[in-house]
Amino acid sequence: MALLACAWTPVRAQATGDATRAAPTRIGSEPIDRGLATRTRQTLTLSGAARQYRIGTVDVQETAAPLTWRLVSPRLAARVSGAPVSLDAAGAGVQGVTPIRARLDVILRAGDTLSVYGRRGSAPRTLDTAETRALGAAGTSVLDLSSLSLGIPSQVGVRGRWSFPIGTVVLGLSAAAERDLPPPAAGVVFWQGTTVRGGANMTAFTGEQTFTVSADISTSQADSLGGRNQFPGGGALSLGASTSGAVNASGSAWFSGDAFYVRPFGNDRNDQPTRLIPQGSFGGVSGLLLLEAGELTWTPTVTLLRESSAASLLTLQGTTPSRTSLRGSAWSLAAGLSVDVPFGASVTVSPEIGAVGGTVSTTLAQTNGRVLGRTGRVVNVTNTSGFSDAVRGWWGGLALSVRF
Repeated sequence: MALLACAWTPVRAQATGDATRAAPTRIGSEPIDRGLATRTRQTLTLSGAARQYRIGTVDVQETAAPLTWRLVSPRLAARVSGAPVSLDAAGAGVQGVTPIRARLDVILRAGDTLSVYGRRGSAPRTLDTAETRALGAAGTSVLDLSSLSLGIPSQVGVRGRWSFPIGTVVLGLSAAAERDLPPPAAGVVFWQGTTVRGGANMTAFTGEQTFTVSADISTSQADSLGGRNQFPGGGALSLGASTSGAVNASGSAWFSGDAFYVRPFGNDRNDQPTRLIPQGSFGGVSGLLLLEAGELTWTPTVTLLRESSAASLLTLQGTTPSRTSLRGSAWSLAAGLSVDVPFGASVTVSPEIGAVGGTVSTTLAQTNGRVLGRTGRVVNVTNTSGFSDAVRGWWGGLALSVRF
């Protein structure tokens, strides 16, 4: 639960947010005419997922049951999603429902979209001490946990996207404004106040391949709420690149890959109790294959993620300064496999399994001034400590999609 937005999930499952990196849609995709759907279709997806991680000696277990409804038509698109979740970690637990999100897209023309969206605050909207401890036991962006979306208030927002063909490429521009509604008066919460976003991307087409590069920037204004607010402040710069296209002439194999990098700025409160390490720079690469074998579609995925950060605090012991510095880093390598099993033309069942490994580590340095001799000369003495814990885990899930 941070500006970097709820741990980046495996390619097939995500999405993070404003810089969504997703696989080419196969379930419920429509024939395209000049970039627009030709008729109205709806898709209802019911899912169940179980995740189990071990970070050092701490066991983390989560179950989630996401529900998503999508509508696609020539001029309108809509989406509603949410998920009941349960998390147990570090001898504490938290149960609830992630924010129920809704979005309506008005398609002005192919490539130009005006979106109105919002979310209902999570349940619970604020966290108590035990719930904060449970999230903090695994609060790093390199692990996929739906529970990191708990403790978030309601929000409303509007976004515009525009496309401009320039020769053989397409330039895309976007702008958005969001407002988190006032948070509750007590409890730990992740509140971003007012946020503005802007972005640009360039897309090129070469045969069956599509290449895209993008850049986005966001900044938020929010009060610390006397230390209750887990939003670290500031904003973030995001860079991305992606490619997708058919691997063979028959189109029975499809590849999609991307790379991204997110660098926060002005995040002065980045060391929060809902995070295992302070919020910092976050990046990764991912790839997937879509392999058609008869009626089945197999999807192997690989994702490599890396996060690094630093935080410091300067205090005075009398008139002598004392500084505490914390450096953290984490990485993970995840691999998954899913298969789409169709039942008729309207129903698809998709089981998925995966495993992840990595490391999370921190180094704590405390520098204290000591007065030596009759001259009162101050000598700085630094003590260091830290840990480096292995990360291991697995996940499994089952999704049922109905199109009508």
